[in-house]
Amino acid sequence: MLIEVANKLLGFLSKGIGLEENAMKEGLGGEDLIYLMKINYYPPCPCPDLALGVVPHTDISSITILVPNEVQGLQVFKDDHWYDVAYIPNALIIHIGDQIEILSNGKYKSVYHRTTVSKEKTRMSWPVFLEPPPEFEVGPIPKLINQDNPPKYKTKKYKDYLYCKLNKLPQ
Repeated sequence: MLIEVANKLLGFLSKGIGLEENAMKEGLGGEDLIYLMKINYYPPCPCPDLALGVVPHTDISSITILVPNEVQGLQVFKDDHWYDVAYIPNALIIHIGDQIEILSNGKYKSVYHRTTVSKEKTRMSWPVFLEPPPEFEVGPIPKLINQDNPPKYKTKKYKDYLYCKLNKLPQ
């Protein structure tokens, strides 16, 4: 079921910028796309104003499919302000990650976000990150590049992008 959701999301993202339905998925490695699940556990914190669950960042992956619990904590940054992401029962939260921004040559932007902690309640989330294979080269999709829209990102192996981002090196 998760693979079906991911395929639909990638198809909609492709069509949204005028590409064929399979363009994004193929640009991320096709059937070799890696699904990585993480479990985040944030226990109650006596001084939540002094702590963050996770510092502000964008996800390195292509998209993140997130299942949250009902405890508020996810925030997104837009227009110089942090906004709480509302919990909607039985809904998934989808983040655009760095690899979609690269593939789309900046037409889609990575979601800058962070998590906060609660004073009274445990917060948990279950993100699934969709990543290209480590050796797969990701760059702007050629159909999106032309004289008026040159490449804004370098094409490189996913593992090299990951290394640079985690070590805060220039891309």
